[in-house]
Amino acid sequence: MGLKSKTTKKQPDIEEQQQIQTRKQPLLGEPIRPNVGTNETNRGSCCARMFFASMPLLSSALIVAFLYILIFEGKNDPTQVLIAQAMAGYERQQEIKAIALMGSAFAIITTIAREVQIRVYFTRDGTYTCCLQAMNSIGALANILAYVGYLLTVFNKYDAEDETKAFLHVVGLLLFFILAPLYALLQCALLFKQTQYSMFIKIIFLLMAVLEYAVVIGYLVLKENAIIIEWFAVALISMYTGLFFILFLIDPVDDELKEYFSFGCCRKKSGSSERKDRPSVSKRNDPPANNRAEDIELA
Repeated sequence: MGLKSKTTKKQPDIEEQQQIQTRKQPLLGEPIRPNVGTNETNRGSCCARMFFASMPLLSSALIVAFLYILIFEGKNDPTQVLIAQAMAGYERQQEIKAIALMGSAFAIITTIAREVQIRVYFTRDGTYTCCLQAMNSIGALANILAYVGYLLTVFNKYDAEDETKAFLHVVGLLLFFILAPLYALLQCALLFKQTQYSMFIKIIFLLMAVLEYAVVIGYLVLKENAIIIEWFAVALISMYTGLFFILFLIDPVDDELKEYFSFGCCRKKSGSSERKDRPSVSKRNDPPANNRAEDIELA
């Protein structure tokens, strides 16, 4: 008779498996958490992801379309005519104002969604300090005010007989061209602290922000001596907003955004469905009765 020992193989735990999977980071980056759940919840997450990813693209496309209509349909030369002058001479005022309004609305929704996304990431990471919170809040407020200024510029003619409207036009112009580049720089500072995005994306956002700031400074300094810079600055700011669709595709935080924009209504619904579909944890994770490292059998 003798004793024969059979050692059990040690299974790698979940953290080791995640580290193995994240060693090779894709070019754009990867989400901080996978989307798992039932088919119904996955479909809802997919729809939410596409909705929030489309917001920046729609905003950018509408503002570029706004400029396109003024140049080609309005037959304006961007090297000779300011945007305000082109707006004043355009016949279909209601249509062009509606396009500007929708573009600004989508940009504001994108700004709020990005603020929620940053807050969720740093809260989960445990590094949401007062400094990061201030940068996030100030940046979001600055961009919202920038697009409010854009609407003030569009809805108030620069050569209006009413002095108040002419003043609001100038105020809106300054808000847009000062606060939008500020938001771009704050976003770059926050983006470089997020590890789920690759360096490739961060460099693209940084280059766009620096170019945006340079163009806006050139416009504010040269003003009427370089009219085309105004058109290019507006297009560049809208294109920077359009880049946010990449960030929402990689790290959508669907549940938090749905909860935020539905004022908490989706939280109750998703919470009840999760409890219903969640398997029994106690049965699945029950420790074995015999927790010995070796099984001893009789030879």
